[in-house]
Amino acid sequence: MNNEVKLVIEKFKEVKDILKEIADKDKAIEYLVNETKLTKEECSTAYDIIMKIED
Repeated sequence: MNNEVKLVIEKFKEVKDILKEIADKDKAIEYLVNETKLTKEECSTAYDIIMKIED
């Protein structure tokens, strides 16, 4: 696997650990919006993808 892809997946795993600490999905999405300045829709999609990544 490409080294850059591996790094991105590892970063997503770190973000997943942070999001797991936020019990409510809506609050986790709010966190992503605040941190990234992306739209709520984009962050909701990202949340769903990130949470599917296996540890």
